[in-house]
Amino acid sequence: MRIVYFVSTGFGLPSLERLGADGHQIVGVVTTPDRARGRGRRVEQSPVAAFARQAGINPVLAPEALDDPGLVQSLAALKPDLFVVIAYRILPASVFAVPPAGTVNLHASLLPRYRGAAPIQRAIENGERQTGVTVFRIDAGVDTGGILVQRSAAVGDTETAPELSERLSRLGAEAMAEAVRGLADGTLRARAQEEAGASRAPKLRKEEGRMEWALPAKRLFDRIRAFKPFPSTYTFVDNRRLGVEWAEVIGSSGSAVPGTVELTGEGGITVRCGEGSLLVTRVRPEGRSCMEAGAYLRGTPLRAGVRLG
Repeated sequence: MRIVYFVSTGFGLPSLERLGADGHQIVGVVTTPDRARGRGRRVEQSPVAAFARQAGINPVLAPEALDDPGLVQSLAALKPDLFVVIAYRILPASVFAVPPAGTVNLHASLLPRYRGAAPIQRAIENGERQTGVTVFRIDAGVDTGGILVQRSAAVGDTETAPELSERLSRLGAEAMAEAVRGLADGTLRARAQEEAGASRAPKLRKEEGRMEWALPAKRLFDRIRAFKPFPSTYTFVDNRRLGVEWAEVIGSSGSAVPGTVELTGEGGITVRCGEGSLLVTRVRPEGRSCMEAGAYLRGTPLRAGVRLG
């Protein structure tokens, strides 16, 4: 099939490579515009654009506005059979209706669960033990179209968002290959999503990273895993931000107020939570690099009884 590929992050690269390896023609890539990054504000192309150009895929389009009639004309001129969308912006109907075989999307959840921008992070945050990927047809809703292929995956007890994302990107490549093959030979039909099981996965907000010590320790540990690398989890010690990079859930028989430091030592900082305690083992002091909690304590005395904010 002649495919135009819409992608903005590295999550979609395994699928792009797989479809090319399967013999489909990638006749164009649509990605995000180059942005100024870093302290020097150097303009850098997206990793997707870099990959496409290295692979000889042409054209590489980076539109600011998706409702531009000129974009629709440029896409139609490529004579695509199918659009494939992974981790990209919401397409207007004028775009997703262009190819005769329609437009399909790879989403990192078992739809209709976790519709939205952050399905991997929200699944980990909620302590899910099972998730997966879904290839579905794009329609006018947000992640509401008919399901073509689904693949399930277990979520590891200590797995972080970047780790799970890497696994799901590879699983997604298998699912996308199956979906495109079925569409090409006419053997695959979409099935409607069941609204009764729908849930949302809203975009992450910076302020969500602050540790709410009144929550159960397990819930906070799941947030630590989920919020890597953004928004990351943190607390305050004497009005200075302290990143909470890693921790272990441990039992607690005390009656201290949540957020109270119960014990400190070379192994870390034990903090009372709403239910149980967290042994914080890795931290990121404000303006410094990530370090073991024991090393932090050697330079910053922190006694039992101190309340973290």
